[in-house]
Amino acid sequence: MDAFEPIRSKAAALHGQLVSEGCDPFDPLALVLAAAAKLDLQVVWLPAGDPALKGARALYDDQGGTVCCEQEPDPATRALLVAHEIGHADLHAGSAVCASGDIDPSRSTEAAPVGLQRVEDYGARERRELQANVYARELVLPRVVARDLHVSRGMTASAIVDRTKLSMPLVRQQLFDALLLPPLGDIESEPPVGVVATPRHDPSQDRAAAHRDTPFQLQAGPGTGKTRTLVKRVLSLLADGIDPAAILVLTFSNRAAGELSERLIAAAPDAAPKLWIGTFHAFGLDLVRRYHDKLGLTPNPALFDRSDAIAVLEEILPTLPLVHYRNLWDPAMVLRDIVAAISRAKDELADPARYRALAQGMAAEAVDEEARIAAAKCLEIADIYDLYEQALRKHGGVDFGDLIMRPARLLETDEATRIAVQLRHRHVLVDEYQDVNRASARLLKLVAGDGERLWVVGDARQSIYRFRGASSENMVRFGRDYPGAAVDQLGVNYRSTDQIVRSFVAVAPRMGASHGMLALALEADRGAAPSRPEICRFETLDDEAAGLAASIRELEGAGVRLRDQAVLCRTNGRLNEIAAALEARGIPILHLGSLFEREEVRDLLCLLSLAVDPFGDAIVRVGAMPRYGLSLQDAYCVSRHLRSIGKPALAGLAEASAAPGLSTAGRAGVERLAADLAGLRANASAWDFLATYLLDRTDLAKQLSQADSLTAQMRAVAIWQFLNFVREQVPVGGGLPIQRTLDRVRQLVLLAEERDLRQVPAAALHLDAVRLMTVHGSKGLEFEAVHIPGLTVASFPSSNRGQRCPPPRGMVEGAGDLSPADEAKRAHDDEEECLFFVALSRARTHLRLYHARKQRNGSGRSASPFLGWIPATLLDEISNPPTLPLPAGASTSQPIAIAWPADWSVTDSRLGSYEKCPRRFFYTHVLGLGGARKPTAFSRTHDCLYDLLRWLADTRRTAEPTVADAESAFEKIWGTRGPTDHAFAADYRRLASRLIGALVRSGAGRRFREAQPLAIDFPNGRVVVEPNELAELPDGTVVIRRVRTGHKRSDEYDRLEYTLYHLAAESQFGGRAVVQALHLTDETAEAVAISATKLGNRKKKSDGMLAGIAGGAFPTEVDVVTCPRCPHFFVCAATPPGPLTLD
Repeated sequence: MDAFEPIRSKAAALHGQLVSEGCDPFDPLALVLAAAAKLDLQVVWLPAGDPALKGARALYDDQGGTVCCEQEPDPATRALLVAHEIGHADLHAGSAVCASGDIDPSRSTEAAPVGLQRVEDYGARERRELQANVYARELVLPRVVARDLHVSRGMTASAIVDRTKLSMPLVRQQLFDALLLPPLGDIESEPPVGVVATPRHDPSQDRAAAHRDTPFQLQAGPGTGKTRTLVKRVLSLLADGIDPAAILVLTFSNRAAGELSERLIAAAPDAAPKLWIGTFHAFGLDLVRRYHDKLGLTPNPALFDRSDAIAVLEEILPTLPLVHYRNLWDPAMVLRDIVAAISRAKDELADPARYRALAQGMAAEAVDEEARIAAAKCLEIADIYDLYEQALRKHGGVDFGDLIMRPARLLETDEATRIAVQLRHRHVLVDEYQDVNRASARLLKLVAGDGERLWVVGDARQSIYRFRGASSENMVRFGRDYPGAAVDQLGVNYRSTDQIVRSFVAVAPRMGASHGMLALALEADRGAAPSRPEICRFETLDDEAAGLAASIRELEGAGVRLRDQAVLCRTNGRLNEIAAALEARGIPILHLGSLFEREEVRDLLCLLSLAVDPFGDAIVRVGAMPRYGLSLQDAYCVSRHLRSIGKPALAGLAEASAAPGLSTAGRAGVERLAADLAGLRANASAWDFLATYLLDRTDLAKQLSQADSLTAQMRAVAIWQFLNFVREQVPVGGGLPIQRTLDRVRQLVLLAEERDLRQVPAAALHLDAVRLMTVHGSKGLEFEAVHIPGLTVASFPSSNRGQRCPPPRGMVEGAGDLSPADEAKRAHDDEEECLFFVALSRARTHLRLYHARKQRNGSGRSASPFLGWIPATLLDEISNPPTLPLPAGASTSQPIAIAWPADWSVTDSRLGSYEKCPRRFFYTHVLGLGGARKPTAFSRTHDCLYDLLRWLADTRRTAEPTVADAESAFEKIWGTRGPTDHAFAADYRRLASRLIGALVRSGAGRRFREAQPLAIDFPNGRVVVEPNELAELPDGTVVIRRVRTGHKRSDEYDRLEYTLYHLAAESQFGGRAVVQALHLTDETAEAVAISATKLGNRKKKSDGMLAGIAGGAFPTEVDVVTCPRCPHFFVCAATPPGPLTLD
């Protein structure tokens, strides 16, 4: 159950009781004063700053039963101050003193896990304040009341604000909670299958909890009651009379911190609020804020995530000394790798000075060119690291690495501060110690001192965050870090059956993470089960998905609820495929996937795009929404009209109903859209824009609240998650807030920084649906049945992609004599082993493993080597496992019926575009969208060169221009279209000059013709090749030349365009023509030779693509780098219904 549900229920019940006794539900102040009286609480109003308030805005004194609040002029604000303190009185033991930052009843119960919200405190005190906020909101406006006002009485959010005088943010949040989060069903009352509520007495847990006087490490294997033991440890300290304020509990995830807080609040309600419980980064943030003056920071510095850090570097791009890491095609692309390198350095407490010293050491020891280049690259990163830190200071901000490194450095150098921190936190407990990196370990050492009161628990075999520097090596070296340390382990697994426990115990000795650890020896408390883990083998990936679906239904039939089953995948890509396969077979799933790529979320992103896109391309998706009902022809007409009138799309919609060719229904849809968006401002925040649209202008939130299927409920949950995200502001960057939000979304997807947004909100976890998640996401969870697909040698373990910006040798502590590349590979291999171990150990009773013998391209794939680590005697090999076929009439993509104009042609470049992504081809070349994309400096230079190429083609027919002539012509083009304002403008201009010289020299001795289009007729259509140059040699041979500005690629002549050039040459000139490629950067021109076999295959492929275009087939080609950079990213893959006639 969502931990906040009982709180909401309690407050709502009190509200209902008060209203039944005659209180006015629309007078919040009178209602909360009546609530205080009912609970025998006295309310006292005091002027701001009164000593009795103790520096707070409001407080609750449990001894006197008194609530003291600031005398606010606004009645609604006064009501919420009182309601917050009533929450403390009704929910918590002890008094409460609440500052301004504590009281915000509009706060969401779950902060969006990006930026600062990823590390905000999740300790017991913060939890209490959030609970009081939720209580206050529910007391003044229960969700059931908010829902009734909006759904049954038709009141908008603005109308509810007018009626109650409550704040707009509070009303909006309560409406979104009431309308978009699923109601709690009866299923919550049923205990999960086989769960033991109270494990038996465990001497190993008691022994660990009672340990005193020396550093202590507890090695806790899966399901052994790690958290229960940690709670016992805290309770034993409290029983000894230890001041709870002296106890510091650190962990690595907000989820774990929240769970610990909940358990300790339940076990020790008086003491829990005084404990400090939170993540390492939250603790670091607390130290940064507490000692900000010593760190040269403001009291509340901005926190920059990876996306923000890249924005900081983009701002100072002109000053970055990029040589080895320069990317002229897109300079910003390499910044993500540089930011990752800096972050990794901070994980190892390597500041810019240390990084530079290590790089200089590499340079001094370099004996060959490879070593010198490696050193030069590290020195380049050191230079950028310096500039990055300067830019952070200018912004007054810190990044995530600083939250550990800067406090650690402070405690190292400032003895008085170190002693003060050690005296405040005399007893230190650490959960998930295997996830400690060296920076965290050093900070811990500085806080814990000799470790006499240090108690840590972890499992080296579950170390799955190597990418951020976590290493099980810290478990091994605990005894060296803290001499005299005691090491013990828990020996009883309470989660899994004996067969499953024996399976993952058998894997343990093969793991690199087991080195230096106590041998894993576990007794299964549940004993043996009737069945063993199963391995199911299939021929194809589609068969695997169908078999997995059949297995889920089989277990459901045997009494295992869907919500007690989980599918764990190594990658998000395969997870999305499995999700689609299960949904197509009618199996409910609890899975958000990539939030920003969900259809309903992209609808909202396109609404935002309409506010800032001058061309209105988003009308293609927005118009397809049922509320507007535009046909494809209508969307095409409106899009063209918006481009023609020269007004911003938001303003142009008011007259878009006059678009030529618009149908009657289309006109009504456009008018309705214009009315829905009328008065909304492009300079509003994304949150205000969407909240107004959903709650004031339309009934879409109401419709979502009436979902009649789990799939529809998950759509509502996804929108709730997205709205939760857009409430946060971006600390870096200029421009309109909505544009900044859209840019941030693209950046987060490109960097894969939106992973945490894939987590299903706690309020939806009660739904009876199969849980789908990556193995990383399953850490700390357990399920009655676990399904693990994708167990091939190429998928699990995943491939090691290496490091784009390797660290200097000696930076990674514990690497020994390994090179950075070898150390990275070892860490990757260890993490993959740990992920397999974690996946196996999530299962309670049923564990099913899946292997598909063939990949999508038909290539065979051997089974994962990890399967061989489980003895055959512990597995049941299922021969001919059953599959669940797709139901008849399962949805498949439908072709788009297009009437092409007589003069519409498919050129070689257009066919190449179709090959890369048919859907992008459709949007760009058929509908004419995409003009609003931001060109890069390289693409602008490239466009200038092709303008020059056209100038040369015209000039060469009558004269032979010199390099000077070409330079003069290019300068005019450059002044108009070149990236003259870019940081690297001079570099791009020098590059252009070199390419111009190569281009002019390549034409010597040739007589040029007009480069007329050359047609190729295929069975399914015609392709028009537009050669860059047509020339004639003295012997009459025609040269058809393709000019490329870049280097020749290793697979250059496998590109479709060269085949089309060959086919065009043969069709037009027979044997009198040759195809040449001119590579300007390489200054080479060479004949292009393609074998007859390849020509035949590509000719067949080209004809197939022409058939696809003619038949209206435009599927998407998903690419993790290309897609978020595509101008159609938010629109894709929406298509309004109906045929399309082009003119």
